[in-house]
Amino acid sequence: MTLKPLSGVLLLQSLRKHLGFFCILFFMGLTFASVGVGLLVWAHSPGDWGLLLFASLFALIGFGVLIMAFVTTYSSVGYYYERALLKEYGINIDGRVVGVQQYNQPEDGEETLWLMTFEYHHQGLRYEVDAMLPGEQWADKLPQQQWLPLRLLKPRPQVAEPRWRKLKNQLKLDGVWS
Repeated sequence: MTLKPLSGVLLLQSLRKHLGFFCILFFMGLTFASVGVGLLVWAHSPGDWGLLLFASLFALIGFGVLIMAFVTTYSSVGYYYERALLKEYGINIDGRVVGVQQYNQPEDGEETLWLMTFEYHHQGLRYEVDAMLPGEQWADKLPQQQWLPLRLLKPRPQVAEPRWRKLKNQLKLDGVWS
């Protein structure tokens, strides 16, 4: 199977999901930056340090929000694009659980996060990948060395994720996880 480096349709689907959030952040940042720079340029009078400080802070916040809009959208679109590629061009393989460990130290009612490490072999090479588990009940039912259904992106074999529905059925767990 030959996969082009970029699937335009899948990329557009991922971009479309994030366009609204990007536009909100972009225009909010642009507004803040414009007001801050406008105050600095047109309303600044010598000796008015309060206005200078206020306008500079306003402009910096605006530029920070602009940068955040681009960085978060780029990261999120990349993640969902990779998931769409897995769904479209992925193959089903088997792997095994290497370990399950607690990822964080919860404080004051925070949710405990569980990290599952799994390994698989593809074309004679061994890969080891981590995935977050949906809950503690999954961590309790996943012993080491257990067989694990995976979805692998063939052109990039380092990209794999568990097939959650099949794993849920295999472990006989309640709840929804895609």
